[in-house]
Amino acid sequence: MITLNNISTISDLRFKTKKVINKAAISPVFLFNRSTPTSVIISFEKYQEMTDALEDYYLSLKAEDYEKENKDQIKWISHKEIKKHV
Repeated sequence: MITLNNISTISDLRFKTKKVINKAAISPVFLFNRSTPTSVIISFEKYQEMTDALEDYYLSLKAEDYEKENKDQIKWISHKEIKKHV
């Protein structure tokens, strides 16, 4: 949610970089250019959390698709065959 506390301008980013980065460590900072929202700055930790959550969601969708597949049409490889190649 955009509030006055988490808004910065492009000029703030240019001239008060450290302050903007410190604000982003606490919560997302919305950058405005001429009163128009242009970007969001988030901490690296928050970025990692978001990408991990997105990856988990993507993998859960793939798992759901796999569960829906007809397993009779899949060519299974035996454990012995796998051990030959390892």
